[in-house]
Amino acid sequence: MNIFENKKVLFFATKTFGYEIEIKSKMEALGASVELFDERPSNSFLTKALIRVNRKLLKRQITTYYNNIITKVREEDFDYIFFLRGEAVPNTILKQLRHDHSHAKMILYLWDSIRNNNNALNNLDCFDKILSFDKEDVQKYGFIFRPLFYGDAYKKLTKETSFVYDALFVGTVHSDRYLFAEKIRKQLDGFDKTMCTYYFFQSIILYYRKKMIDRTFRKTKRSDFQFSSLSKEKLLTLVNQSFCLVDVQHPKQTGLTMRTIESLGACRKLITTNEAIKHYDFYNANNILVVDRKNPVIPIELWETPYQNLETDMYNKYSIESWLNDIMQ
Repeated sequence: MNIFENKKVLFFATKTFGYEIEIKSKMEALGASVELFDERPSNSFLTKALIRVNRKLLKRQITTYYNNIITKVREEDFDYIFFLRGEAVPNTILKQLRHDHSHAKMILYLWDSIRNNNNALNNLDCFDKILSFDKEDVQKYGFIFRPLFYGDAYKKLTKETSFVYDALFVGTVHSDRYLFAEKIRKQLDGFDKTMCTYYFFQSIILYYRKKMIDRTFRKTKRSDFQFSSLSKEKLLTLVNQSFCLVDVQHPKQTGLTMRTIESLGACRKLITTNEAIKHYDFYNANNILVVDRKNPVIPIELWETPYQNLETDMYNKYSIESWLNDIMQ
């Protein structure tokens, strides 16, 4: 049974490297009609920072933004109202949406830990269903546990190939990510292995701020980093060319990152700092190396055995279609 056939979805999501577009497109491919709105009133550096630090300073801007959307969609008949993250929306707006679309199922998926998204706690009473990728938050708040997904394109990657890179790190620079990845790179250099890196900063201001306050960044150069996000096509090309992926989760979360689930979909080995992965059903010690965050040690043996394929059901479980079905049903 296709639960999306002929359904109408009002979808709010932050702009996150195009994943929100991928989710919308998949729902439409499954038969739904989807209206997508950015969950933030703006994606400027200042707006995103204030949403995290003090949303009250943006109260008027956020309220005006959402009231315009409410007016625009008031006469439409939605089956689902779906929020991804829920870091900006006020409680009053959610209650108005509930009033205007009383029979719609309101769903929140938390793609971040509560420690990074306190606003969600103000809105729990507004949703019919709340899911999270973070097991600790699930245990603490009673959410439904649902890890992230990999997109359909990862199924199409070459499973056996002559790789260009022995390891790949692509990610936003936060916390100790850069320092960790550089430690991995130095070890691979000693093995005569190649590591491709794409260190992304959301703005040049953030880079210079980190360079000023973090002594581990003092000797870095601006040219070491990228200030535009990698396209989906380029990312897929790099993953296809790489034997294993490197993952460093935010220190305030235990949920598995997108890169972790994408390594599963791509059938690539994984180096990760996230100990929690050992408790997931797809964990395989041959495919996944968990390392100490402060003192990572990479054995050369990682490259001496091929990736071990898992059961088909395991790959299906973490696909974007299964993820959407679990969220909406």
